[in-house]
Amino acid sequence: MINSMTGFGRAAGAISQRYFVAVTAKSVNHRFLEASVRLPEYLWELEPALRAIASETFSRGKVDLSVRVQRTQQPEYNVRINQQIANSVVPQLKTIANELGLGSTFSGSDLLRVPDLLQVEAIENEVQDEEREALAALTREAFGQLVAMRKREGESLHADIVARLESIRSLQERLSAHRDEIRGELLASFQQRVQEIAASAGVEVSQDRIAQEVVMMVEKGDIAEELTRLTHHVQQMDAAVAGKEPAGKKLDFLSQEMLREINTMGSKSRAATIRSLVVELKTEVERIREQVQNVE
Repeated sequence: MINSMTGFGRAAGAISQRYFVAVTAKSVNHRFLEASVRLPEYLWELEPALRAIASETFSRGKVDLSVRVQRTQQPEYNVRINQQIANSVVPQLKTIANELGLGSTFSGSDLLRVPDLLQVEAIENEVQDEEREALAALTREAFGQLVAMRKREGESLHADIVARLESIRSLQERLSAHRDEIRGELLASFQQRVQEIAASAGVEVSQDRIAQEVVMMVEKGDIAEELTRLTHHVQQMDAAVAGKEPAGKKLDFLSQEMLREINTMGSKSRAATIRSLVVELKTEVERIREQVQNVE
């Protein structure tokens, strides 16, 4: 069963007495696995561990993980006075106040108006092991919801691709039924061309020689090899879709190869019936190719 690369998941809970955490995860299609993690600055050290969980869970897709933290316990604070600012600014303020006759007494509120004089910093303690484990568990829970959504969408993709492969088989059979028509068309066209070239060159060519050249050209114009390779590609795509391993890259490659064979068949015939079947085949394969861009 194939999985989509688009989904969303969320989990929330307390990881300790200090923190309540909400984890959201979303993903979109991408050629490779690209995981981005957004954390508060005081939890940056946990980023490698969360990236590792993403790598264990997904094989392709652009995965965005956002961790929002709410403090449930106030931290300790470190309060200090910037002595350099105090030594420089306060004497100058006193001098100006004396010159203006305002007196030299300053209140605490006056001093607090001096930018950066008082510096208050939260003291962040190290992340505890139980907090690491709890955050990892919440991340896995969010990823679990994301995987479930990707799986549900993958079921829809699977059904669509299987239906289109069945349509391609039907078109192949119809195209194969016209193979003799294509050979006859090529035979008549090549015979006429050889005779016209011989006549314009003013030479006579024996009918046996003409027959040999025409047969060789008709063999080159036969679509049997392309039909065989197309059948093989369809079988491989069937197996990839039914398999348990991520198949997005393989399905994309196979769809390109199928288009290559179909284009070659289209270039070998001018018959309206054949060209119509080729266009229908290309349409089905192009739609498969659009779908597999979002397959993991």
